[in-house]
Amino acid sequence: MREVPRTTPWGPPARIVLALCASLGTDVAIAAPPTLQSVAVIPAASSISVGDSQLFKATGTFSNGSTRVLGPAIYEISLGLEATCALLVSGGVKCWGSNSSGQLGDGSYVDLLRPRRVKGIAQATALAFQGGRGCVVRTNGTVRCWGLNANGPDELGPVTVTGINSATAVAVGVHHSCTLLANGAVQCWGGNYYGTLGDGTNADSSVPVSVEGISTAIGLASLQDHTCARLASGAVQCWGSNEFGQLGNGTTADSNKPVTVFGIDTATAIAAGAFFNCALLSDGSVRCWGHGGIGELGDGRRAPHEYSSTPVQVALIGTAVEISAGAFHACAVMSSGDARCWGFNEEGELGNSAVRVRYSNTPVQVRGVDSPARLAAGGYHTCALLANGAMQCWGSNQYGQLGNGRKTVSPTRLPVNVVGTPGVVWDSSDPTKATIRDSGRAIGRSIGNTTITATTAGFINDNAVLTVK
Repeated sequence: MREVPRTTPWGPPARIVLALCASLGTDVAIAAPPTLQSVAVIPAASSISVGDSQLFKATGTFSNGSTRVLGPAIYEISLGLEATCALLVSGGVKCWGSNSSGQLGDGSYVDLLRPRRVKGIAQATALAFQGGRGCVVRTNGTVRCWGLNANGPDELGPVTVTGINSATAVAVGVHHSCTLLANGAVQCWGGNYYGTLGDGTNADSSVPVSVEGISTAIGLASLQDHTCARLASGAVQCWGSNEFGQLGNGTTADSNKPVTVFGIDTATAIAAGAFFNCALLSDGSVRCWGHGGIGELGDGRRAPHEYSSTPVQVALIGTAVEISAGAFHACAVMSSGDARCWGFNEEGELGNSAVRVRYSNTPVQVRGVDSPARLAAGGYHTCALLANGAMQCWGSNQYGQLGNGRKTVSPTRLPVNVVGTPGVVWDSSDPTKATIRDSGRAIGRSIGNTTITATTAGFINDNAVLTVK
């Protein structure tokens, strides 16, 4: 799970890199992914009556001669253990992969091989997805969640979290969730066995409770049974489970109140793994702490089951601009645009090699992914959102979490394209005549003409004329 600042669609890309060790290199050639050449909107002209609708489709033609229908444009991505979700530019959410706890939010327990819309989500500004649960922040400051429920039956569709109306960010662990409020406070709810809610108790709560002593938080990251907050001062505080030193305070004692991570005072971003955490510092270096037995700390140590209860510096990182952490691996995006990852690689989640290499304890370069606008690490897979709006994923695909329309028993160790990407933003030149949804369905509002346009992140576009009678 990574902390993700909200920016405007198609604006300056936030970058995250997963670092992989050079020893994972392979001579296998990786062909560059086909690039989008043109977009065609169909039908090119249409006429409907007021109150009726017309479905438009945008078909992309690529450099290899292939064509495919393009879906809605993606703004942000977030990965769970065996599933993936994407926040759309329109404010909706689509998910795919495993649905064992209803985490895809479509009202079922059926796995999905292709992206499908989460029911009842609109006007979302932030997304967090981990384990068996997803949550969004909406424009009105409320939070809605769906999937695994630590204190009751699964929620197959989004429900509104009680008492939250000024949220700016949300983070999801395995048994708990937390939200950052506009005033810098943090509230959490769910399971609290390890002090995961940070309220000074170990009592579960089905409604949000305030984390003790946090009043200047500007970033939040959770996974498993702990949470970390980035403070305005640049310091980081964590609470919850601490078996492997993931709270970073030099001990392995759980804490039901926030404790300060040792030696971090210039953090610009934080990311939480299952039993470890990482921080990006203002000088572009990355430091991680907690479990490191399968390379999660990225500092090159090889002793089995080794951990560090204080931050250590990730090797081979020059100047990183963003970070992300999955269950047992982490990634960073460099100022050069390189994507690098380190840690567990049993399922190919580091994206560096066509052959099996169990883990890397230093960063290695993700192959075939350059200057991603977003990079997110999940349980056993990783995904990148490219500057042109295309999305690629790699790693485990047992439940279709790579979004390429299939399941595979063997890992997919190099990036594959997510169905429907790059996506388009639909626009009506005169919404008083017709409005249009992100699905491409236009609805007639009054008599007259309007131009319907589909535009990709790379500003490739096409349009059609709609007449409303």
